[in-house]
Amino acid sequence: MKENKLKVSFFVQAKRTDKKGLVPVIGRISVGRTHSGFSTKYKTPLALWDSRKQRLIGKSSMAVSVNQKLGECTALIHARFHELSERKETFTATDVRDAYQGQIHCQALLLESFGEYLTQTKERIGIDRALKTFKLRTYQLSLLREYVQKKHKVSDVPLSQLDKAFIEGFEYYLTIDRKLKRSSISSTVSTLQTIVRMAVKKGVLDFYPFLGYSYERPKGEPRSITQEELEHIIDLEIKSENYRIVRDLFVFSCFSGLAISDVRNLREENIVLEEGELCIKGRRMKTKTPYRVQVLPPAWAIMERYRGKRAGFVFDVPTTDIILNGMHHIQRNIGMKTPLTFHMARHTFASLITLSAGVPIETVSRMLGHTNLRTTQIYAVVSSERIHRDMQKVQQRIQDTFTLKL
Repeated sequence: MKENKLKVSFFVQAKRTDKKGLVPVIGRISVGRTHSGFSTKYKTPLALWDSRKQRLIGKSSMAVSVNQKLGECTALIHARFHELSERKETFTATDVRDAYQGQIHCQALLLESFGEYLTQTKERIGIDRALKTFKLRTYQLSLLREYVQKKHKVSDVPLSQLDKAFIEGFEYYLTIDRKLKRSSISSTVSTLQTIVRMAVKKGVLDFYPFLGYSYERPKGEPRSITQEELEHIIDLEIKSENYRIVRDLFVFSCFSGLAISDVRNLREENIVLEEGELCIKGRRMKTKTPYRVQVLPPAWAIMERYRGKRAGFVFDVPTTDIILNGMHHIQRNIGMKTPLTFHMARHTFASLITLSAGVPIETVSRMLGHTNLRTTQIYAVVSSERIHRDMQKVQQRIQDTFTLKL
């Protein structure tokens, strides 16, 4: 029976017009000389039905919706046909119909599964997920939905139909049609890979469609500012109180290494005295990994300036929009050509404040609360001055130890 071809067709029953003037759309499966009809459970105005194309005409919401559903129905029937072809030598159109109708309601769908993952992410906000992560995943779901609807002409696809061609097509769509940056493409494809792994782990998928597929993961680049730029930011006169707060918090982060989410959630109880030194001690909001950093004088001065304005917390941090606008204001007024982001303060703490001063990278990694030393290495920009000083130490150490006779 494997040599027999599958045909899926649709027609309307004009004699069964209901009170609203709609007629039912009926499907027919043909395998070889066998045929089997089934109800699609969709209806259409008779005037919109194109019997030659077997679809509704026009671009009305009804036409688009029904046509998408009919396309999904066809794709799912073809999937059941191919599954039967691999398992059985002989089967009929009725077997295909039964396989289709038996799994149509329990078939796991890609966008639906992504939506469930998004719901779980939302529930974990403030526990082990950040709000910006939820917003990013929501945007990535919208990209995947666009791809499925525009390129595959359906509202959703069964997870069982995912293959290497689908994944490569999605990457191509993000690159050519959406013109996204490599980092955004990598992040979006990685999220799709997470959804697929979850489906495999749950037993929804019995294969891993990412096998044989690889995508370019851009290497992280350091984004610290120079000492001169930091001095300009510190000395900058700012009239807006909100923007002054943003500047002060940025400088605080440059001397403490805290991310903006950790600054916002910094409590008085996180300021502790250990071994005679004042330290900031806590767990990162993003990863829940512990961090410990000594309070340097510039950071202490800024803390003292703002403490007490929000009960229980060290700072009363402005909204995200104010922070973004404030960083743009600072960038423009100190003459920086590259965009200035708050996260650059964290890089500056690693490269300019600590590593360039001779602090070992392992210590810096602990202060930043990194789970992997390789992450810290992205931050590890060492100035030429530091290299010069270190090599002078090496020269002094070996000049009396090694002597070459020429």
